[in-house]
Amino acid sequence: MSGEIGRRLADRYLLLEVLGSGGMGTVWRARDETLGREVAVKELRLAPDLEREAREQAAERAVREAQAAARLRHPGVVVVHDAFLVEGAPWIIMQLLDGSSLDGVLAERGVLPPEEVARIGLDVLAAVEAAHAVGILHRDIKPGNVFLTGEGRAVLTDFGIATVEGQATITQSGMLVGSPGHIAPERLRGERPGPASDLWSLAATLYRAVEGRHPFGAGGPMAVLAAVLTAAPLPPSRAGELGPLLLHLLARDPNARPAPAVARAVLERVAAGQPSGDVLLPPLPSAPPPEPTVPAAFARRNRTRSGPLLLAGCVAATAVLAATATVVVAADRRAPAGVPTQTATVAAPTPSAVTPSQEVARFTVPLDMCALVPVAKVRELIPNYTRKEGVASGDADAPACSWDAPGAGISLEVRRPFGGPDPWSATTPARAHDAYLTFLRAADGSDKVIWHYDGIGGESITSGPATKAEKLDGIGDEAYTKDTYGRLGAQMTDVVFRVSNIVFEVTHADVTDRTGKAKIRAKAQTMARWVVAALDGS
Repeated sequence: MSGEIGRRLADRYLLLEVLGSGGMGTVWRARDETLGREVAVKELRLAPDLEREAREQAAERAVREAQAAARLRHPGVVVVHDAFLVEGAPWIIMQLLDGSSLDGVLAERGVLPPEEVARIGLDVLAAVEAAHAVGILHRDIKPGNVFLTGEGRAVLTDFGIATVEGQATITQSGMLVGSPGHIAPERLRGERPGPASDLWSLAATLYRAVEGRHPFGAGGPMAVLAAVLTAAPLPPSRAGELGPLLLHLLARDPNARPAPAVARAVLERVAAGQPSGDVLLPPLPSAPPPEPTVPAAFARRNRTRSGPLLLAGCVAATAVLAATATVVVAADRRAPAGVPTQTATVAAPTPSAVTPSQEVARFTVPLDMCALVPVAKVRELIPNYTRKEGVASGDADAPACSWDAPGAGISLEVRRPFGGPDPWSATTPARAHDAYLTFLRAADGSDKVIWHYDGIGGESITSGPATKAEKLDGIGDEAYTKDTYGRLGAQMTDVVFRVSNIVFEVTHADVTDRTGKAKIRAKAQTMARWVVAALDGS
């Protein structure tokens, strides 16, 4: 980076120093030598393995940030002066602000008092209302995009994925762009977003500032996305008078959220240290709405750090400076030529003499995942492996084990719905059956998936289509499988199966085997059968 200091852009802007840098870009302090003023220059770094179309779309998002923000003249919105491409990479020239992002403040100070958070909320709400007044939705409000100036003002930045009414959008072909945990549930369901979607994201941001955690708990991006669609926000414990407003703004139904005027009235009272009970909030739903159909892109979760990570349609490096993962979903289901497809079979399992509701839970204490399959058997599938233990999705109650070698790996983990009960003491076979059906319904196909299996090296980051779920017989009480393909013959196969009160998942990935897709699929199913045999004591 130091070598860039002193560089001139567009024969006008002189780079002076780095103000901040992340995996997706760098912000510089620079001098506009034409007007004689200092500015902030945002260099957006695109992932080198992005395909040309994805790179062009990322650059277009950067240009749209300038277009959207240039329409706004408000003290709560950062001013964008210029935007251009340098060797295909986007650069944005912005107003130079003195201060730090809300993300940085939270990292330094931890939680903030409700009164301070309410004041931040008032500034951002005013900026959002100004944007909505000219037909702009921000769509990515999060702590990293809220800047706190040295004067104590909160300024909203990064309109890079904004929707401008009347302007063609790059996401018309089924793509969804945003930051996990800050995408409103109606957007995840594929519905048309509105101003209430930005209010939901604002509430998630304020919740993090006052509570020190996300309203839908910890876990990887896919776990949080699934929780946004299916779970209620965690009750706040530090928010005080601010808490009821946050819960109402986080309502899953956008029509149940308070209007901006109501939110402003509560924020003003909390900022002044006054009780907010006299502000009329709409009643929260007495029961959660029916469980939505979860798009395939959001059905998967992060696994153990040594195991695989599958983000269906998730591009981990787009034109956003913040380090939060950005989700991009491609909805076209057409598979490329030469890739075999599977017939999706989502029928209910064949009834047996004993239904799940009549079964008795067999597993009440955590299992040692790494000890279920003998070493000699694992080496039949993954020679020269290195065993790595972990926990699925950062979930201490859901152990996992991964056996990785250069170019190939296999993992075993316990799966449970995000926020679900402890599988060892509170999950019944009937609940596990319901969880299994949820995973099955969510196991839809996608024509473009970027997936990563950490620890196997080589083509461990690759892209390709994913098949829909296919029911399997003879593996546990019920089971299904699906494949995800990649470049140069890479493939990942998942087998999800239930045994009594526990749902397990075996994943086998190989980025080097050119002998055929059926072999990779067979290894995953073999491992699953060995696990079932061990659980049955045979």
